[in-house]
Amino acid sequence: MLLQLDLRSLVSRRSLAAACVFLALAAVVVGIAGRQVRFALGGLEDARPIWLWLAAFCFVGSLLASSSVWRSALALCGGRLTRSDAAARYGVGSLVNSLAPIRIGEAVRLTLFARRLEGEDRAWRMGGVFAVIAAMRLIVFGVIVASAAAVGAVPLRFVFIVGCVGVATAVVALATRNRTPRNHVAHLLDAVRELGRTPAAGARVAGWIAVSTGARFLGATAVAAGLGVPSPVLAALIILPALDLAGLIPLSGNLGITSGAVAMALQAHGVGLQQALATGIAFHAVETAAGIACGSAGVFMLGTRKRVFVLAASGAAACIAAAFCATVLVPLA
Repeated sequence: MLLQLDLRSLVSRRSLAAACVFLALAAVVVGIAGRQVRFALGGLEDARPIWLWLAAFCFVGSLLASSSVWRSALALCGGRLTRSDAAARYGVGSLVNSLAPIRIGEAVRLTLFARRLEGEDRAWRMGGVFAVIAAMRLIVFGVIVASAAAVGAVPLRFVFIVGCVGVATAVVALATRNRTPRNHVAHLLDAVRELGRTPAAGARVAGWIAVSTGARFLGATAVAAGLGVPSPVLAALIILPALDLAGLIPLSGNLGITSGAVAMALQAHGVGLQQALATGIAFHAVETAAGIACGSAGVFMLGTRKRVFVLAASGAAACIAAAFCATVLVPLA
């Protein structure tokens, strides 16, 4: 039944009402901390646009790499789809996450990607695919945490926790690789079993996750450089673990959680409050714009004819080029 839901059923009136409530609460927070927020917004005026454009392209690259993560993981259960199809389906989920007050974009992605699986028990098998992606992301996240811990940005104990999860995933994959599922629930481990049989497939998933994370890291570095944060590379090492931890909160797709996580992480390491808030707001704004752009393109790709999509893409490219000229090239003239 889950696989027959359309996007309208996933974005209900309750979700829209919750979005309005969240925006009202955000307005109250801005009113309470108005002075600091005004200072932060004023700091955005000094941002260097070229760095923010670079960050936007990095975030788009991260989203495209993430779509390849889902494509490679879906192949563990026999799912086949093109890179453009995967990018469109993943982008729609990003669009929903950018606009909805809760992260229902993940449910949208699960539904859209599961439709490319054949046979029975697609919901269970797709759940296993999602579990593999989550485990692989956590392992790559462990590398980031280890790098951040090496420079004293995060406590070392997080590395141990992530390492335990990686070992547990490997043990389950090896223990179940030769077992045949005998009931519906057992199909939840289909993707994990395939990891044990073909480790190269798991390496492919992990590789795309590393590419996605690397692109997001470069985007965070560019945002920090654009806002004049000292040591932007170190700042990015601080920002990414904070955002991954904030991602555990269902509301993390919204302005308050994302911007607040970035600001608190930077301020804890000596960055001024105004600059930290400005960096958090800029990071969220640029990443959200990238998600909306990719998601809008995904909606066009899935729901329109090829000729209409080409025309829409051409118009969007012209608008992006005009915006780039207005914000980067004209001030240099």
